[in-house]
Amino acid sequence: MRALTEQDIRTRAYKLWQTAGRPNIKMDAFWYQAEKELLAERAREKHGSRASNTAQRRVVRRRRNAALAGVH
Repeated sequence: MRALTEQDIRTRAYKLWQTAGRPNIKMDAFWYQAEKELLAERAREKHGSRASNTAQRRVVRRRRNAALAGVH
C-alpha cells in the first residue's frame, strides 16, 4: 500500500468542499475531514475490519490541534 500523500488529502478535501456547496470558509475543516477519512479507509483495508486505528486518530488530532494553536 503506498503512503498517503498531501495530494491525496488535497483531492479529497476539494471534493468534500464541492459537495458542501463550495462555502466561502477556511479549508481546514475539509482538509482534516479528508485526512481522517483517508486514514480510516486505509486502516480498514489494512486490518480488514471497521475497527478504528487509535494511533492514526491521534496523529490527525495532534495535527489539527497544532494547526489551531497557530491560529489567533
